[in-house]
Amino acid sequence: MRNNFVLSTQKHSVQNFVFFMLCCFFYGLISVSAQNQPLKTYTKKNGLPSLHINNSSQDKTGYIWLASNNGLIRFNGNEFTTFTTKNGLISNNINTISSKGNTIFIGTDKGLSIKNHHGFTNFEGNNVNCILTVKNHTFLGTNKGIVRVREDYLSPLRTNFQIDLNQINDMLFDGKFYWIATNKSLWKLDKLINPEVLKRIDVNNYTSLLINGKTIVATTYNKGLKFIRNNEVETQTITAQNVTEIKKINNQFWVISEDNGIEVLDANFNFVKNINKYNTLTTNKITSAFQDNENNTWVSTKDKGVYFIKSNKPVQKKPTISFEKIEVVFTPLDSININNYSKTLKLPADKNHISFYYKTINISNSNNLEYRYTLNNQTSPWSTKSAIDLAYLSPGNYTFSAQSRIGKIESTPIEFNFFIDTPIYKKSWFIWSSIGIACIILTLIVWSYIRKIKAKNKAKVAKLELENHLISLEQKALQLQMNPHFIFNVLNGIKALGNSGKLVELNTTISKFATLLRGVLHNSRQEEISLAEEITTLKNYIELEQQISSNTFEYSITTNLSIDAEEILIPPMLIQPFVENSIKHGISSVEKGKITISFSIKNDLLHCEIVDNGIGVHQSKELKKVSSHKSVALKVTQERIRNLSKNSAFSINEIHDEGKVIGTKVVFKIPLKTDF
Repeated sequence: MRNNFVLSTQKHSVQNFVFFMLCCFFYGLISVSAQNQPLKTYTKKNGLPSLHINNSSQDKTGYIWLASNNGLIRFNGNEFTTFTTKNGLISNNINTISSKGNTIFIGTDKGLSIKNHHGFTNFEGNNVNCILTVKNHTFLGTNKGIVRVREDYLSPLRTNFQIDLNQINDMLFDGKFYWIATNKSLWKLDKLINPEVLKRIDVNNYTSLLINGKTIVATTYNKGLKFIRNNEVETQTITAQNVTEIKKINNQFWVISEDNGIEVLDANFNFVKNINKYNTLTTNKITSAFQDNENNTWVSTKDKGVYFIKSNKPVQKKPTISFEKIEVVFTPLDSININNYSKTLKLPADKNHISFYYKTINISNSNNLEYRYTLNNQTSPWSTKSAIDLAYLSPGNYTFSAQSRIGKIESTPIEFNFFIDTPIYKKSWFIWSSIGIACIILTLIVWSYIRKIKAKNKAKVAKLELENHLISLEQKALQLQMNPHFIFNVLNGIKALGNSGKLVELNTTISKFATLLRGVLHNSRQEEISLAEEITTLKNYIELEQQISSNTFEYSITTNLSIDAEEILIPPMLIQPFVENSIKHGISSVEKGKITISFSIKNDLLHCEIVDNGIGVHQSKELKKVSSHKSVALKVTQERIRNLSKNSAFSINEIHDEGKVIGTKVVFKIPLKTDF
């Protein structure tokens, strides 16, 4: 019995050992199979803002985009760039991302953000789980049905309440029908907007959809895989539980589990291996897997960042280069799509500093990229520099092109055409216009100068003519004032006084006559005399006229001046002709004749009034008792007054009382002039 027990124990130990060796063999086989490709982990040490990565995608340029719970992440092969709400995102908690060209659709817990070359455009809404773009229309699967992205808002679609009120986990378009995976069932629709075909295929918690030929492959959360052919559903059991996604990578199907890692199936959906924390990864909390355009695989996790599995059969293809940014005088050119601008950009003359930033994204060869640029057929050497500043460019047309290469494989060049305008001061029309304007201005200056000289000379001539005319008038006035008839009458009066023995009156008359002659001769040599001198001369003249006149008359001279008469200047021999006219022609036929002379100042003008109680102007003319030279004296004096200034004025009018002429009033005004 004991021997049998020992033999049995030994046999059981051998079986355990064989089983252990087989397990080690298969484990090693699985590990080698899983690890036959280089594996790299990107975490916060590499620049990730979070270890929780939900989804990944790649744009046309080649950037890898990662959706995290702490922002949107872009990877160029060397470094990570993070975009958050500070940059314009609607929310930092991103569930899924999708790319179309270089436009990135970002599904968050607060709606949708769209990133393009202009920046971010946001649409507030429910939690977005998946994104589908078909025929230029973008649809969102949310926690409450399907939403269509309109130009400036999100429009919920109405299909049926079982879709509209449930959580949409995934959407797929096979070219004819739309497939909608909800947390309750799988649906088939011919259209998302006003569908005519609306059929429920199966009831289950569907999480992900994939097209494999003519078969729709769907994952359920815990009920295995579903194959839909001709509306018939076939189920395949898998070991993975809590399945969230299925992806086709390297002609294999990767089934993603929330907490069981990745189950890999071959093209016929047979088990190949598991990728989990027991063989390859350091976590089982996988959220998504993605294969880029170089056949590299990206595995997103909830707690370990993202895994990069480099392809052992990398795609050898021409690199693709695109413009990242173009700056004009350090201002980004955001108004146009710089990678799809076929026109020539027109720039003013002062915008002649342009910076170009260009990039080729090649994840596998990010350190082996070289660039060169060409500006109007002048090409730079190859270098690792992917930007160039072109400062102080001359006016003209420019074609800028950039090219990249990996080893000896060169990209197709990209081009951007721009034109810098000529400064206005260098344009031919401006130059000729300036010359023309300068010639016109010069001509006007010369013409104006000549005109001024002519006007000045003309003014001088006019002034000289006026001065000569005034001198002539003064000479005529002097000649007319001291006419022989007056002198003869005075001398006869003196003789008569001598014959009559009136020595006192004789001496007085001779003295006045001598004073008058001296004053007239003295004043005739002056351009201006004081008003006091003029009044003195006028008194002597009137008193001599009183002595030699056959009719007696009275006279009075009054002044209403704010300035002393000694300080007021007037032309000489200006008033005497009017007084003489009153004596000889106004009061000569009137008993008790009277002459009143008054001076006043108004508005910087010297006013003079000579009033007599004679027969009036018109009657004296009709009687024709005035000799010709006396009429000339009056006319000469009037002309002298008018020529003194444009403000001078003269008037002579009869005085009427109850329709009768009772005298004559002479009024004139000249500019007030003083000797201070």
